[in-house]
Amino acid sequence: MEKDNPQNFRIGYGIDYHNLIYKKNNQQKLGGVEFLLDYKVLAHSDGDVIIHSISNAILGALNCGDIGEWFSDKDDQNKNLDSLKILDFVNKKCHDLNFKIVNIDLTVVTDCIYMQDKKIEIKNFLQKYLSTFVNVKATRFESNNDKKIKCYSICLLSKF
Repeated sequence: MEKDNPQNFRIGYGIDYHNLIYKKNNQQKLGGVEFLLDYKVLAHSDGDVIIHSISNAILGALNCGDIGEWFSDKDDQNKNLDSLKILDFVNKKCHDLNFKIVNIDLTVVTDCIYMQDKKIEIKNFLQKYLSTFVNVKATRFESNNDKKIKCYSICLLSKF
């Protein structure tokens, strides 16, 4: 197998978004990192939009659907599910199919949560957890009425 053969590389794109509700002093995980927030992510699982977005990007690159097909919100077993279990499943599937993650680039969009202080912590956690390069960016909707959070992710996989 030729190393630079385009068949040895895959690109995946993921997105996840949820509404937020006001909840004072709420513990919320984003990117696997604990936040103390005045908002709660409305979700069936733990609502970690960063992990969900990354997982969808990896599944897309593998041509394996999306996390909703593997972890349905109609299944009570997935209620309050720790999103790192989803990422573990997706990462194992990646390795089982003889791919490794080359890098991940993601952007979090929200007006309600100040991400600047946590970007490096999220980056460091994900790089260690996935043993790859991760870039974390953040921006805002710039609207006082948008009580939501979105994450867009792209990943590059290579055959090993």
